[in-house]
Amino acid sequence: MMDPSASVQPPAPTFQEAFIALLSLAPGPVFPRARQLYLRKYPLEGSPAQLEAQASQSRFRSFLLQEEIQEGSDGVYRVRAAAFAVVHWHAPQTNPADYLTYLRQRWLLEPEDLELQSDQWFRGGGAYARFTAPAVYERQGASQLRLSLAQAPHPSSS
Repeated sequence: MMDPSASVQPPAPTFQEAFIALLSLAPGPVFPRARQLYLRKYPLEGSPAQLEAQASQSRFRSFLLQEEIQEGSDGVYRVRAAAFAVVHWHAPQTNPADYLTYLRQRWLLEPEDLELQSDQWFRGGGAYARFTAPAVYERQGASQLRLSLAQAPHPSSS
């Protein structure tokens, strides 16, 4: 007889937990180009390989679009999310309700500022909408970590 606990999957991470997991693996802010590429390729839901292997793939993926990085005098750097993108994965633009339903069901988010974007996500990843949500990551780091993705090229550029 099969152990019932063997088929139980761990709960999905919260939005904040996924944000921390994403940034803990991202290249440091002292490598802005590598960091930008990483944040355009890897969604909060997990690595692309993990997502492709899942039996029930979602039509949507969430990405960190803009961040603000501050370094404290104590050597701790703090990353605050300035904006996120929810991408209709490899698909054309859809309506705001579809994006909001996904964000509500997957992340328990209800962003009031969701904006459909007219261009495609990075490397033709699909249509997307922009939104904000609170998320903070802190880490002990080195100096010279001030950087903002707001100054980085737009996500549709490759």
